Amino acid sequence: MYKGEGKYKTSARKWTESANKVRGLVKDMNTRALLEGKPVAWVMLSMINELFVAMDVLPVYPENYASLCATKRVTDPFIERAEADGFSNVTCSYARTGLGYAALWHDTGEVPNFAPDGGMAQPAMLIGSSFVCDARYKWFQAFSRYLDVPCYNFDMPMPPAGRPHRPDAMLHYLNYTLAQLRGLIAFMEKMLGKKLDWDKLDEIVRRSEKTNALMYDSFILAASTEPCPMPAEDTFNNFVPAYFMAGTVEALEFYQGLYDEVKQRVDNKVRIIPEEKYRLIWGGGIPPWHTMDIFNYVEDRGGVFVYQTSYQPFAPVELLDGVTDPLMRMLLMRIRPASVHIARQQGIRQSSLGGLSGLFSPVALIQPFHAQGVVMSMQRSCRSATIGQIHQRRLLEESSPTSSVLILEGDMGDIRDHSEAEWKSKLDAFLETMEAMKKESD
Repeated sequence: MYKGEGKYKTSARKWTESANKVRGLVKDMNTRALLEGKPVAWVMLSMINELFVAMDVLPVYPENYASLCATKRVTDPFIERAEADGFSNVTCSYARTGLGYAALWHDTGEVPNFAPDGGMAQPAMLIGSSFVCDARYKWFQAFSRYLDVPCYNFDMPMPPAGRPHRPDAMLHYLNYTLAQLRGLIAFMEKMLGKKLDWDKLDEIVRRSEKTNALMYDSFILAASTEPCPMPAEDTFNNFVPAYFMAGTVEALEFYQGLYDEVKQRVDNKVRIIPEEKYRLIWGGGIPPWHTMDIFNYVEDRGGVFVYQTSYQPFAPVELLDGVTDPLMRMLLMRIRPASVHIARQQGIRQSSLGGLSGLFSPVALIQPFHAQGVVMSMQRSCRSATIGQIHQRRLLEESSPTSSVLILEGDMGDIRDHSEAEWKSKLDAFLETMEAMKKESD
């Protein structure tokens, strides 16, 4: 066992039964890939899990596994091994964890004995994408050098939410991404020696839509309720089935259970802390998986993070009723500007697209969630999750001068770039400022 494992308390308290179930689901995902004998694909998160369910492929997500390693505090040997091969210490710490894992496996012919859940299963294929961040595309090409496994990368542009787009450009995004996904399907069909069952995919995609609607309703209901019945640290667990198990019966059942639990907590006015003094929003940036109990540190001082914008649900999209192509349904559910554009073409009011849909900006969440402050996490190794935070802070200060904003610096996976003492000191000062502003307004 690596000396870092089990030495520290890292996880936050779980306030919902659903959040407590997620670790078991993740462990089951990893062990099934090791034991079931089905084709395994290492996959870059691209929100296309329905394809793997339809093709009876077991996906393993190195990003998700890297966050598990960070929670267990066993990332150091993986990261150091990747850096020994020349990967920069500002490269995504998820990528360095995954590449170091592959390099150590290549070095010894064995999965490192300190790898959580027995490690990631041997893949039959690698599937990377450009979705959201730039490191992902080259990361999987580098994987294939260590593992000698066929790799397919596809491009998936993400137009920024909330900005107007030329109609022809919006349609180009959709058609281009559809072509990329069809290329991926052709690759998988060749690797597996069988064709995709399109009727099966359609059924799976429609199940995924129901799943996502339940996730959306659960998250928004919790964040809109005072006192808050489910805090952000729980949703940092509860997003996992929707992102990494989309299209499965297990994911649908999970979110039905989550919604029922949240509704029960709302009806019974269940609160997180005795006095909810400060309602906060985690306004961007991946949380520090190695030090998640920082959320409980804030709660012990009267603050509750009622919502987080890092892993948001997609709002239900009514316009899907007239779309029969399951690939197009997948895209319209997830590429929000495309959904808005198509809705406008069809005369559907934007307000019917789910209200708070696609609001990754904390500026838009202060009022509906009755929040008084926003905390952002600026990661040293993740540009995509932190770019624009200074701009968002300025917008918040201009539009909501009575709200407080704090930006913390660290890293989601590399604990060497994180100072817990500094975070606590800044959070203490932040909450003191909020208390002073609260007294002035009274």
